Amino acid sequence: MKVRNSMIGLKIVDELLNKSFYKLGLVVGKHPGYFLIIPVMITILGMTGYQRVHNNIDPEYLFSPINGEGKIERAIVENYFKVNYTSRFDVARITRAGRFGRVIITSKDGNKNMLRVEVWKEIRMLDELIQNMTVIYENEYFTYNDILCEVDDGMLQNDILNLDYIMEDVSRNNEYLINRNNNVVNKVV
Repeated sequence: MKVRNSMIGLKIVDELLNKSFYKLGLVVGKHPGYFLIIPVMITILGMTGYQRVHNNIDPEYLFSPINGEGKIERAIVENYFKVNYTSRFDVARITRAGRFGRVIITSKDGNKNMLRVEVWKEIRMLDELIQNMTVIYENEYFTYNDILCEVDDGMLQNDILNLDYIMEDVSRNNEYLINRNNNVVNKVV
């Protein structure tokens, strides 16, 4: 009995759809111009709005709430600890991504220990390649020194790369304390 009732329901739907599409076909056949011109007009109208769409690819805007705690805390830090990009620049004080480049390096042999003499030599070679690079932008040549932030006593130094003079001891598992502010390296006894 249930199978027969469901078949009757399907027949009703089938007949309703057949009648509706038959009537639609008659209308399209009598007035084809409307069904050709109106979709083209709607498409053109939609395209004009699409040209004005501005894509925002800033991850901070896309993934963090407008009044999120992180933005409030960053505003407090920026209010009390201003970042000076021209004098006494410190990478650790940057609170926004901005125009700043970093290089992330992993060892090609799969060993996660990067504090090895041979790896450190390759890192130093990569650093030299980067510092000797020249970029052409709008028919103007720029070198590493042209775009580097300056500090009071000259160019910004890479404190980590300057540890190569102790790398042999570090690779032999000797422990060191590094005072980042003064670049003092003390061997732990």
